[in-house]
Parts: sequence; structure tokens; C-alpha cells
Amino acid sequence: ADARNYGVARYGMEVQRLASVLDRHLAGFGDFSGEAGVRPAGPRQYLVNDQYSVADMACFPWAFMLWGKGYNRDGQPAAKDFLGMDRHVHLKHWVDRVAARPAVQRGIRVCAGKPKPWLEPKQQAQSGFNEAMKGRRPNHVSTKL
Repeated sequence: ADARNYGVARYGMEVQRLASVLDRHLAGFGDFSGEAGVRPAGPRQYLVNDQYSVADMACFPWAFMLWGKGYNRDGQPAAKDFLGMDRHVHLKHWVDRVAARPAVQRGIRVCAGKPKPWLEPKQQAQSGFNEAMKGRRPNHVSTKL
């Protein structure tokens, strides 16, 4: 139990730190030239240059899950409540903005329902292949060195 509590505390604090960094960046603080003040243009709409980019695509799934949009476990508090995510206003607005994009909506629908449904036929086929290959050596493998 202590090891699990340590992991929850350690990685919970790391999530809070990363969320704070993203929230502050989206609020308009700092830039890539090392300036620390609020930028004149105000809050950012997206992570890089106020245009939707691969940076948004890469960070979105992680942030999306923090507001309970993904996996929740019965009997446990939602991540947003447990981690106090409501204080990250700019990050929340960014998550909502990205989630509203039609292509992102299509991606979310693909993953709705069963987790990774596209793997089921492959896993079944691989399982059958593995069973059929037990004790056999593929023809293309040479036994001579």
C-alpha cells in the first residue's frame, strides 16, 4: 500500500506541475525567446504560434483525460477532482477548444466503446498463429551458422 501511495503522490504532483506549466503558457506568459512576462497578444489559443499543430495533437489526449473525458474507475475520485484541475482555466479552455475540432471529434468517436477495438481481430489471429506454430520452426530460419 505504501508503494502505491508513493506512486500516486509522486505522479500526481508531476501531473499538477505539467498542467501548471501548460496553463501558464496558454495564459500568455513567456515565450521561446526567454521572456517571462505576459505577452502583449494575451492568452494563447494553441500551444505553438496560436495555430493548431502537432504539439496540440500530441498533448491533447493526456490533458483530455484529466477532466474525466476518458477512463474513470468506480469508487475512485475523478482525476480532475483528485488533482484539482479546475484551477487550470486556460488549460481547460484549450482542451475544450481542441476537443471541438471536427477531426478530433472523429478521433474521439473511434476510441469510444471498447478500448482499442481494432486490436481484437489482430490479437485473435496472432493467438491462432502462435498456437499453430508451437514446436515448429519457420522454413526461412536456417539452422546452420
